[in-house]
Amino acid sequence: MKNILIGALVILAFGAQAKSSDNQSYKLITVSTYLNFYLMNLNACEDFHPSTRPEAYAAEGKLYPYFEKQDEKVAKLDINKEDKMAIKNTVSERRTKLDRQIAEGEFTIEHCEAVISIVKEGLDETLLASIK
Repeated sequence: MKNILIGALVILAFGAQAKSSDNQSYKLITVSTYLNFYLMNLNACEDFHPSTRPEAYAAEGKLYPYFEKQDEKVAKLDINKEDKMAIKNTVSERRTKLDRQIAEGEFTIEHCEAVISIVKEGLDETLLASIK
């Protein structure tokens, strides 16, 4: 009976560790998607609405420390290859969505001004807590 109890505790411990890793992967994928939304939009603002370029560059600079923290966090964690690829692939996914928005003529200067304003005022610290 004692061996069964110990075995069950070991299984629960590994299950909890795997669940924690899955949860951490999900958080990192979410943060990556969030950051890449702003980065891709700022890059597009710089290209498609040149009048916003100086402010977009300044806002873009505020994102890079978060990307560095995210990269450090991913490097330290023991997460599976699929999740690591999902984190890296958020760039291409965001770009595809943005390209569609541009093609549909919905990428306006007002959109750029809103994105710049959000980054300048500060990103969601609750969401970014997972990379700190």
